[in-house]
Amino acid sequence: MLIEALKSKLITPGDDIYKALCESLHGKKPGEKSVLVVSSKVVAVTQGRVKKITSKSEFERLVKAEADRVFGIKKESKASATVNPVTLTLKNGIFIPWAGVDRSNIQKGYAVLWPENPQETAEELLIKLKKKYKLKKAGVIISDSYCAPLRRGVTAVALACAGIKGVRELKGKKDLYGNKLTVSRQAVADMLASSAHLVMGESVEQTPFAIITDAPVEYESKKNSGSDLLMPSDECLFAPLYG
Repeated sequence: MLIEALKSKLITPGDDIYKALCESLHGKKPGEKSVLVVSSKVVAVTQGRVKKITSKSEFERLVKAEADRVFGIKKESKASATVNPVTLTLKNGIFIPWAGVDRSNIQKGYAVLWPENPQETAEELLIKLKKKYKLKKAGVIISDSYCAPLRRGVTAVALACAGIKGVRELKGKKDLYGNKLTVSRQAVADMLASSAHLVMGESVEQTPFAIITDAPVEYESKKNSGSDLLMPSDECLFAPLYG
């Protein structure tokens, strides 16, 4: 599997995300069975999901307005490098700090929200890319950085995926010793998002896109509902912590 980060111009509100993605390829044609990974932030910026923040209280109100559920606030500790208290929230079925509201890689005094309907964006990009580059099988992932409990640093999570099966079901298959797997699944879209995130970077790289070739994924032509990546809360391993 090969992952290449794609340099782009500075993307601003009102830009066309599809045009920006194509320009970032610099004339290179994506090969058959390519997966394009797109940062959720640039999708949100092109949608105009940028808000001016003039105070801490205004930021907090915005987080509460964006969140589907607020779980609590983690205050700064002596052992932590955290600058501001972290508000843990649930947004679109995903645990995320501050409901996805982000003040990095945006002008001072502004914040970027999560994009509206990322699944729709992924589907639209996929259709246009397959048509332009005459691809039969391809995929698109909208990704964002993600923090796992009790783990330092960030990985990434797929907010949406199109053209590929985002979750691989292993239930019923056998392990090395012939034991049948009962609940195992692979979060394929999340793993690809994290892999791409490693080369896309977090700071001044200006590489909000990545192209993955030869990924071990299953391609599909049907539209993804967007909920395929999620699971019912009562089936979640962490349900005792928030149920």
